[in-house]
Amino acid sequence: MPTNLTASSAPFSRRSRQTIPATRAAGPLPSPEDAAAGTCAPRHLVDRALAEPVARAYHYLDVVQDAYVKGGEPRLLQSYNNESELMTTAFVYDNALAALAYLATPTVANVRRARLIGDALLWIQANDETYADGRVRQAYAAGPMQFYGGGPEFPGLRRADGKAAFLWPFGFGGSSTGDMAWVALALAQLFVDTRIAKYLDGAVALGLWIAERQSPYRHGGYHGGLQADGESDQQWASTEHNIDAYALFTLLAKLTRDRAWTARAAVAGTFVRAMWNRSGGHFWTGTLGGDPADPEVINVSNVPEDVQTWALLGVGDHRYDGAVDWVTATLGNTDGAVSGVTYSTQAKTLTGLVSGSALPTNRDAVWLEGNGHTALALLKRDNRGDTARAKGLLHEMVTAQETHGAGQTVGRTSDPQDGRLSNPGEGGTWTGTPLPAASGIVAATSSFETGFGFGYFDRQHVGTTSWFLMAAQNFNPYA
Repeated sequence: MPTNLTASSAPFSRRSRQTIPATRAAGPLPSPEDAAAGTCAPRHLVDRALAEPVARAYHYLDVVQDAYVKGGEPRLLQSYNNESELMTTAFVYDNALAALAYLATPTVANVRRARLIGDALLWIQANDETYADGRVRQAYAAGPMQFYGGGPEFPGLRRADGKAAFLWPFGFGGSSTGDMAWVALALAQLFVDTRIAKYLDGAVALGLWIAERQSPYRHGGYHGGLQADGESDQQWASTEHNIDAYALFTLLAKLTRDRAWTARAAVAGTFVRAMWNRSGGHFWTGTLGGDPADPEVINVSNVPEDVQTWALLGVGDHRYDGAVDWVTATLGNTDGAVSGVTYSTQAKTLTGLVSGSALPTNRDAVWLEGNGHTALALLKRDNRGDTARAKGLLHEMVTAQETHGAGQTVGRTSDPQDGRLSNPGEGGTWTGTPLPAASGIVAATSSFETGFGFGYFDRQHVGTTSWFLMAAQNFNPYA
């Protein structure tokens, strides 16, 4: 599952897009002024009362995208605010979500911004320092930063040697199957909206990379990808990753008309079905892996939210529709004025400090990205009462939008060396430009430990904001 350590022309017609032939020429991006003239209100709001919060959330994504670079230069969005201590880290998962959120309402302006992300991801694919096999790494530098202890400096996405600035000092040099699938989904959806072939080509390259990661162990599926060294296989396999791969391969089968993708999807689907716990009404997280864990054994110690709701969104097998009820019944939390769900079963029971942090874990914390997942899954299932429940979760996200994350910043600092982010304890600063009020949505209402060796915090987050935008507009990124 994706992990984060410490958002005057009418929209394109989705029906007409299906008949536009693919083109090899990318075509110039419209200017910001022309794109802005094509901005309009979202078309598919699940509740009219969400119109203003959605507009604020899109403004947050715009501000973060333009924090270091403006105009038509391809770029990534910094995943968290400056004070998160992750500096300018741009996780590829979050950026794939941002591109998809823009495509939820494909105005001229939004498609332009989605293409800026897509073009950056394609550039990364083509400019890795070592590999040319279609992969991208876990995270890159969105802007100038200096690592802790006076360590390496990164001028931004493009290193001084012209290569992509993946953040190896943080251990973000690996490539997970789930991250690769999400990037591919974003590129494939860009192809659907633009019919520009380079986006489909990029998605296919990532799909082929995943297809080479079949697990040799009992339950099959695709294993977790490559570790931070870029070489060593992950032995474990994730239910969430295989849901992502299934949805991606199914989409690629439709877009390429190549039946090999259907067979590849079946490999992932078999693994997902093997992880279903019929008696409990939920999916297990996947299999164990790595010394001394046995990759033949299912991990039953910690059950996450995302695999339950993503299975409904990405696989669409009605036999598993009840998993969303397991989420709301088992993982429900209330933290102050905000209610919703948490990350996993262990998140509700663990005490002590969050992994890698001096902050205590709060077992009552609400994981707001999970609210977005669950709301969208309820909308897709559409049983009696599901729409009302989904709207309730979305309005809890609005409460968090309006009450959490004030005073956080993004972008260049007052540091005399190109405004880079650097550790205040070493004479630097994290303080940039204040983020617009009540715009981005924090990852969590309080710091908490997931039980998988990482946590989430009360920090404005591109990924969470993007899930809010997709759910508020009933946009299924897998479809």
